[in-house]
Amino acid sequence: MSSWVRFHFQHLRRWREYAEKVARAARELVPEARVYVIGSVAEGTYTVLSDIDILIVVPRGKARRKLARDILLHAIDNHGLPWDAPVELHVVEEGKEQPYLKGRHIRIA
Repeated sequence: MSSWVRFHFQHLRRWREYAEKVARAARELVPEARVYVIGSVAEGTYTVLSDIDILIVVPRGKARRKLARDILLHAIDNHGLPWDAPVELHVVEEGKEQPYLKGRHIRIA
């Protein structure tokens, strides 16, 4: 197994820690936010090509194009999320989260 593969899997195994850091950042920027881990990590089927999909549900009118970036930077700068953590944020307004929550999901905050 290559060193990159080992390194990536080490990141993926820390998914809960990373999700909690993102959740803290999201709640600091949007206190009403709900945060879930979705996708292959939540289903326990992740591979070396996976990332950690995190769904952030915000009240109507709070979602904006830069919010995912702002949350990610806040998690890196203030909560110690590694800059190379393989996380992908999906920010949606309340009422639009159902397609993301059809599969297994884990609520973080």
